[in-house]
Amino acid sequence: MANVITVPDRSITIGETQRIAFDFENIDAMDVTGGNNSLKECLQLDYSHANGRIKDYSWHWTFGRWTGEFNANQGVESTGNYIRFVRAASGSVPAMDVISQTFDIDTKRPTIVGTTTIDAPSLTRAGQVTTITFTFHERITNFSLEDLAIQQPDRGTLENLRSTDDGRTWKVDLRAPANLAANTEVKDIRITIDMAGINDIPGNAGAVRSGGTEYHTLITYNIDTKPPSATIAVTPNPVTNNNDRLVTVIITFDEEVTGFTADNIDLSNANVGTRPGAGRTETLVRAIDGRRAYSITYTAAADTEDATNTISLRNLNTIRDAAGNVATVNPTSNNFEIDTRAPTVTIAMDKERLTAGETATVTFTFSETVTGFSDASIVVDGANGTLGNLRQDTADGRIWRGTFTPTASLSNTRSQISVNYEGIRDRHGNGNSGPSVARSYTVDTAVFAIISATVNGRQLVLQYSDETALDPEQTHNAPNDAFVVLVDGVRNNVTGVLVDAAAKTITLTLDSAVTRGQQVSVAYNDPSTGDDPQAVQEAGTGNDAASFAAKPATNVTPPPPPPAPDTSNASNAPDAPDSDRDGVPNDQEDQATGLLRPDGSAGMAGDGNGDGIKDSQQAAVSSTRSQTLVAGSQDGKLIPDSNARISKMEHSAAPATMPKGMEMPVGLTSFTVSLAEGRSTESFSLYADPALGATGYWIKDSAGTWVNLASEPYGGKVASEGGRTRLDFQIQDGGQYDVDGQVNGSITTPGAVAKMPLSIVGQAPQADTHGFWY
Repeated sequence: MANVITVPDRSITIGETQRIAFDFENIDAMDVTGGNNSLKECLQLDYSHANGRIKDYSWHWTFGRWTGEFNANQGVESTGNYIRFVRAASGSVPAMDVISQTFDIDTKRPTIVGTTTIDAPSLTRAGQVTTITFTFHERITNFSLEDLAIQQPDRGTLENLRSTDDGRTWKVDLRAPANLAANTEVKDIRITIDMAGINDIPGNAGAVRSGGTEYHTLITYNIDTKPPSATIAVTPNPVTNNNDRLVTVIITFDEEVTGFTADNIDLSNANVGTRPGAGRTETLVRAIDGRRAYSITYTAAADTEDATNTISLRNLNTIRDAAGNVATVNPTSNNFEIDTRAPTVTIAMDKERLTAGETATVTFTFSETVTGFSDASIVVDGANGTLGNLRQDTADGRIWRGTFTPTASLSNTRSQISVNYEGIRDRHGNGNSGPSVARSYTVDTAVFAIISATVNGRQLVLQYSDETALDPEQTHNAPNDAFVVLVDGVRNNVTGVLVDAAAKTITLTLDSAVTRGQQVSVAYNDPSTGDDPQAVQEAGTGNDAASFAAKPATNVTPPPPPPAPDTSNASNAPDAPDSDRDGVPNDQEDQATGLLRPDGSAGMAGDGNGDGIKDSQQAAVSSTRSQTLVAGSQDGKLIPDSNARISKMEHSAAPATMPKGMEMPVGLTSFTVSLAEGRSTESFSLYADPALGATGYWIKDSAGTWVNLASEPYGGKVASEGGRTRLDFQIQDGGQYDVDGQVNGSITTPGAVAKMPLSIVGQAPQADTHGFWY
């Protein structure tokens, strides 16, 4: 017979065994059952292509053939398997090499391979449909929707199960509930598959059931109709200069988002500033927790005090969560305070000028309550005095006051006081540096201080300070030879000494007249060492004035007048005498009303500023019957060595259009003044009849607005002196009130002595009233 290995079932699946038969020649029962010829020795089987083997002790000899039970390996999918029998020749028994019939093995259950995908992992609207795709490692049968299940009720339905190829790749549609509510968020909803209900083509089931259905998770999905939300936290609070004005903003979303950038941050109510030297502040966004939290840093604006700052978001439609939901609620940060403004101080004094025996109250008003302010903070270098009794105004806390005592024996000295900001802090620690704006004032505590000396022809006038009370008794006067006057270095004898106690002047009459251009000096020698009547004395005390060394006298002697014309010498004639060349003839200036003396008596006619010298003889003083202008003025008197010269002073009609309520009783008063070399700003005083009711010297600024230069905001003031109204003001060469607009040593100004009702001064008028008033 032939040598054959027979395989009864050519396809082996899970759980199946095969009894394979061996029909060989020359092999009988004795060959394999006893002695040295055991089965293992007689049957030399090769399983290298069998994917399994015959179990030991499963052999049976029946009716002349051997059979053995073959167990296939598990988890195998293989075709063309076989068993081979090999025996070497022995004696008379020939060699044998037999191969069995081929057979297929499929002991692997169907499984899902690769990645199961879902087109939309999150369902965001009612009835939304998305597709799930998954692949088995082999073709399957007996697969239906009943093998799939959603593990949370009412979270969706599965439909349209289909294969896209020969039964390996499958798709199923997932539909969101029809009544899906807003703001619903359910995570990780499981879709399971019952693998036990699925078979491969050979019939292997996907899983073995043991007492129930075998569920395996196919995929999870989310239901998310809730838009992303965020919180915004800002630190520090408050933001100050102590932390370099840096503001840190943390925006935290309740879930990961996309589309969020710096453009979504609304800093419009956050006082964004610039970093010194770096220009615009950058608003960089850095994710600090995936895509949920972001950090933003910016620099707050300098010099800012704002207690209500917030940060929010904008352009919300660009911000979406992973499900595609758009942010709808705009968060607002905590309110935070920004204080990057250092405290400042304003200094005021109740006196502009301090004389002997006087004190002044100095008021320090801070922009906010401060700490660290004390006596040591006050800069008195250049103050010409001392400050004491510094105390805080308990009603406000920002205001401090002290008592200033001026230094004695100073003559008309410009002084100032300021505050050193070092160590002064506001409640948030902000501080300034350097000195504050200084408050200026005049200390004039010297008795017998000469503030000017002028000579005109044979008259040399010594003007003493306001502190001087000259003894008016002529018998208590200094002798002529106590004064030494030199003209171009040659002594010019004094022939008379006249004291005017009210005007605080001593007029020396010279032996010979001084001519224009000559250099003149004057000195005084007290005739005796003690106090006696034959000297310049103080009224009431009998104290002698101290001697003084030679000092220059301003020569205001006019040039010789031109020859008189044959026709007329009237004041309105072109060639009328004008000794001081100010454009106003002498006889007009001589009509100026003199200031009343302290006793109420009339002053000298033609002396409109009460300095004891006729205005027609002074180049810096010009008068008409109604007004007197003083250039280079301090409280209406000439500043020594100012050397200002008035070249023109004239009146013209008031303009046709004026602000509502303004009155110009004498029209416009224009003048031109030449300044001494090196001076850029000049001080002026303008005397007017109080009956005019003038409230200031008004002039248009560069914007066409009428302003009052004789008001405090412009450094001026309105005073009453000797029965006249005095308007004090300042004008800068080339400034907006100098009509030529050039720095050329000359000031020309067309202004007006005018009045404005106090009820409207400083208020904005209606549109047709031509400007504001101050």
